[in-house]
Amino acid sequence: MKINIQQNEKEVVIFLRGELDTIATTQMNEELGRVTDLTDHKLVIDCKDLEYISSSGLRFFMQLKRNSEQRGGSIQLRNLNEDVEEIFRLSGFHHIFDLQ
Repeated sequence: MKINIQQNEKEVVIFLRGELDTIATTQMNEELGRVTDLTDHKLVIDCKDLEYISSSGLRFFMQLKRNSEQRGGSIQLRNLNEDVEEIFRLSGFHHIFDLQ
């Protein structure tokens, strides 16, 4: 899993590349936990290059959403490929997240 973070005045954009599975979720918790702790910005997660997401990855997104909203921020997921979007729809997460 590769992560690239870009921040501007209004939002933090997080670009994900690879597979978000149990191992990658641990890495993401460390790297993105600092971002959500420090900002009340809108978090945009660009999933264009996210190839796969496991149940651990879905759980990670829920925690990220909760942490962000507690600080007055929000989360938007962009550019989900068909496979990842289908996982969000099958799990019902498309009702919870702003998918673009």
